[in-house]
Amino acid sequence: MKYGLVLSAAMLSALACYSMAWAGQPQDDYSRMRGANYVPSYARNDLQTWLDYDPAVIDRELGFAGRLHLGTVRIFLQVAVYERDPKQFLERFENFLALCAKHNIQAMPVVFDSCFGEFPDLQKYREKDWMACPGQNRLGKEHWPALEKYVRDVVGGHKDDKRIVMWDVMNEPTCTRFKKPEDRDLIWTFLGHFLDYVREQDPNHPRTVGVESSSLIAKVVDKTDVLCFHNYTRNLREDIRSVMELARRHGKPAIINEVVRRPGQPFAFAMPILKEERIGWCFWELMLGSTQFSRGTDPIQGVVYPDGTSRDVREIAAILEVSEAEAQKLFPERPKPKVEEGGVTYVGFWTRWTGKGPRQDRLFYATQAGASAAWTFTGTGAALVHKIGPDCGIARVLIDGKPVPTPEIDTFSPTVEWNRRTVLAKGLPDGPHTVTIEVAGKKNPDSRNVYVQVVDFEKE
Repeated sequence: MKYGLVLSAAMLSALACYSMAWAGQPQDDYSRMRGANYVPSYARNDLQTWLDYDPAVIDRELGFAGRLHLGTVRIFLQVAVYERDPKQFLERFENFLALCAKHNIQAMPVVFDSCFGEFPDLQKYREKDWMACPGQNRLGKEHWPALEKYVRDVVGGHKDDKRIVMWDVMNEPTCTRFKKPEDRDLIWTFLGHFLDYVREQDPNHPRTVGVESSSLIAKVVDKTDVLCFHNYTRNLREDIRSVMELARRHGKPAIINEVVRRPGQPFAFAMPILKEERIGWCFWELMLGSTQFSRGTDPIQGVVYPDGTSRDVREIAAILEVSEAEAQKLFPERPKPKVEEGGVTYVGFWTRWTGKGPRQDRLFYATQAGASAAWTFTGTGAALVHKIGPDCGIARVLIDGKPVPTPEIDTFSPTVEWNRRTVLAKGLPDGPHTVTIEVAGKKNPDSRNVYVQVVDFEKE
């Protein structure tokens, strides 16, 4: 089946306008890049992206990226799929680029990927999570001729293609499961060769390497045109400034093409920093889909469901820099999950944890601001039994829907206590009342995170 897409005059005009927008700034200035890592919602991994290629799904989901005012998508290629059927793979890649152009988006293709290190499995790919490209077993020089053919067809075949913003030659080079220490050196030898080979095949587009830590940029700084790194921590601002200083010393631009992960580095935290530090970005990831990062009831990444609804409209607002009401019109928020257990109603993305420590060997924890746990009782006072610890945050307290005189509880502690008892209210009129605990999404400066962990409620 062919996936070629003829570009209409309107589409070509839109792409030209997009290119002109970039042309209005220095060619090596990527500070205005706004993007997302993209894995189609049907795919658990990059093999499934291309083996089960679905242009209708991709067209719709790139439309979501356009609605978010994203101009770049980072997409993972896969040599194992190319080698299975080169013609089909190239047709599908061409179709993907045409769909990008339709939505005024440029692609940042990832040529190789060392993340997690599991070898590509063409038979059981629908059952597996992320897999490497080409895999640790194919880094030796004896494999280079076959891999060079892949690079010639994919990279060399698009050396004049304005739909591509740059080539990410390898994702996270050392984020793999090494069997022996010399494997790490083998990766750098492999990457050095293919950085040169990509430049030979395409002298027009910039090359970058999405390293998993800014400390690794020095390994590739001489052979990359754009410095690039990943950060999923609270030291984001300091890390960006360090990389920008390195970029200035080398006279090269810098971007961050993986950023944002719940709960430690949410959009509300990361987006203002990226804007203030004036660095181009691609967050991970666009879709709430099938990857191990974006599936499940409380995924760590992903913002839009396949039907165009959002997990949290505040995330949409942070990306677009608009009000929550405006964001709601673009990507309506799905109703929050609701669970009842032990007389407590949990609304939002709570996780039920079982293990030794808390009463009855279970508790519920959450990090999303606004997630609530409500308990109705008859009496004059109530107390919360909860965990305190080094990663715990601040909780808000409401009685009958109204804040109490001291409305926030700081649950941080340098040491763990599973069953801390905190009085929430006393001296209430005798009768029915509802006490509610809300996740504030804030923390003590000394805390590592914002977890609120509810064990139980009881009368005071």
